[in-house]
Amino acid sequence: MGIKQRISDRVASQLKGALPLGAGDKALNGLIGKLIANPDRTENLFGEGEIFLIKAALYLTGVKLDESAYDGIGTVFKELVGVYQFDLNLGKTTRALPSELALPHGFHVPVVVNDESPFVLERKKGILYLTVNELRLFAVEFEKRPDFYGKKTTDGVEMWKLAQHRLGDELMVTYNTYCHTLKGGNQCRFCSLSPHEPIHRRKNSFFIQTPEQIAEVAEAAYKEGVVKRLEITGGILPNREEIDFICEVGNAIKKRLGTETVPGGHVLVAAPNDLSRIDDLKAAGWEYIFFNLEIWDENLFKGLCPGKQALIGRDHWLKALDYAVTVFGKGNVRSILIAGLEPLKSYLEGLEYLTAHGVYADPSPWMPMRGSLMEGHNTPSAQWHITLLVKTLDLWEQHGWDLASVAKDGWLSFNDLASLRIKVRERKKQEPDYPIEDDLRYKLAVLGKLDF
Repeated sequence: MGIKQRISDRVASQLKGALPLGAGDKALNGLIGKLIANPDRTENLFGEGEIFLIKAALYLTGVKLDESAYDGIGTVFKELVGVYQFDLNLGKTTRALPSELALPHGFHVPVVVNDESPFVLERKKGILYLTVNELRLFAVEFEKRPDFYGKKTTDGVEMWKLAQHRLGDELMVTYNTYCHTLKGGNQCRFCSLSPHEPIHRRKNSFFIQTPEQIAEVAEAAYKEGVVKRLEITGGILPNREEIDFICEVGNAIKKRLGTETVPGGHVLVAAPNDLSRIDDLKAAGWEYIFFNLEIWDENLFKGLCPGKQALIGRDHWLKALDYAVTVFGKGNVRSILIAGLEPLKSYLEGLEYLTAHGVYADPSPWMPMRGSLMEGHNTPSAQWHITLLVKTLDLWEQHGWDLASVAKDGWLSFNDLASLRIKVRERKKQEPDYPIEDDLRYKLAVLGKLDF
């Protein structure tokens, strides 16, 4: 048996044991095994399509950290801080962990720690490498720690405890880790907001921060140049008190920055029971808004989001989305639908409906979050997810949405695929004879195929 075949078998075996089962995931395993076991194809080994696949594998399997990989975390490199609804490392360790990993070709992936993963991060002579079974793949790096993480507000609170830098250019504000749907056990079954313990607490308040504290952190982050947008989110509160708070935050930031709006400012909040509050959010300077329906199928919505159904209701939620489009404008209203919690057919029906109504229906692949009521369940296969994401891009284009704006908005899977689709089309336009059908980017982002 040749050396290449031995490496290929070893890698494929390790990846097969680490990744979730499923036809699409087996295809992903096989592809990655072929990619990293062909040293004679180095010049074509790690193009954008290949890095996308490795990113997918890192997200599914996680990565083991060699002791050397911890160097500089929390000083030179940004540490993982409580982004309270999306922490895949919840409860794993009290040690400071890296937050996000920069891969070649501008790809980024959150660092999910898994000591059983075949992927390992280790630093040699100051350079961080991604390896698999002692086979070095390529150099990577953690995100630099922003300067404002080392600053305090005027009332003495460390800024990193109040708002967190993520996704390259976003300031994330979680105003609480409580949701009124917890009453009676009616929280959304997939949500992991409530198991998190806030890093900072205010006495006798639902809110982690004051509007003035958030505005001070925002001013520091925007002035440093590491932030171009700001997201605020949290749970549903009694009497919908979060709406007033979010409006106060928007006004405080505008005053601090001397702007008419919060630059790139967006709100993730449950649809207001009083539709006039949507006008208030617009007046407070928020540029776009997310009312995340999350589940389209009417019966599944009732079962998976019982609190939302009881407090707001699906019908009212759709009315709120329609009204928000009249206030914020087409394309400035979004609603995440979580991919993997309902049949593909109903999911696509939801995408079609929302897109036709001027709402960006963001596909968010479901990962069973630690601390949620669905922890321990499995998400569908990689092939299922990529099929849905490509169909989503097709739908957006059919309705005239601009994929270029999607491709630069964040580091999520549908952003990546939109970017790959644009770039491979540009290549074909520049070189009419280019065999686009053989390009991995085309197979992934246009055909949505893993089984090739």
